[in-house]
Amino acid sequence: MTRLRAIASRLARDESAATATEFGLVCFAFIVMLLAVIDMGRLGWTINTAKTATREGARLAVVSPMVSTYMAGYDGTATYGGGGTVPDMAFSCTGSNTTCTQTQGSGGSPGFDNTTFTAVLNKMQAYQPDITAADVTITYRHVGIGKVGNPYAPDMEPLVSVSVANLTFTSVALQIFGVAPFNLPTMTSTLSGESLS
Repeated sequence: MTRLRAIASRLARDESAATATEFGLVCFAFIVMLLAVIDMGRLGWTINTAKTATREGARLAVVSPMVSTYMAGYDGTATYGGGGTVPDMAFSCTGSNTTCTQTQGSGGSPGFDNTTFTAVLNKMQAYQPDITAADVTITYRHVGIGKVGNPYAPDMEPLVSVSVANLTFTSVALQIFGVAPFNLPTMTSTLSGESLS
């Protein structure tokens, strides 16, 4: 029994591999923290490029023909005789089904200008290549701005919102702990369509 106790006592005081053990524990923690710092930088970069993509998409959308062909061809003079108020209306145009849905007001048709939508999508993909047509929504919302009867522009100047949704981010550091990729929040940029052609 004393011999067994002496061996156990000697093993308890033995420090010959302590440095290697401590290095292994500290090295693992350091690598995880380094990956987390890199991932936070990647996350910030991904969010920033997606926001820049929506901002540039909105800038292009306000100087291009409207994706909603109903709003582009709306004739307030014929409808209201030049003295009426253009009713509030909004159209949301998505690339997933290439249609424009009226989300406010009534009486509109779901016309979709694919040329303009594709141009906006290509501009956005120049900043964030992961964006697909299904992720992009362009919304035109009339808020009372515009001049009925203007021969050089549409009768309404809607607010144009370009948004991107369903982008995912895969974290290398969190995958070590079994965390799956997660969706980024929807990002939207809005400008007034004063220069719509």
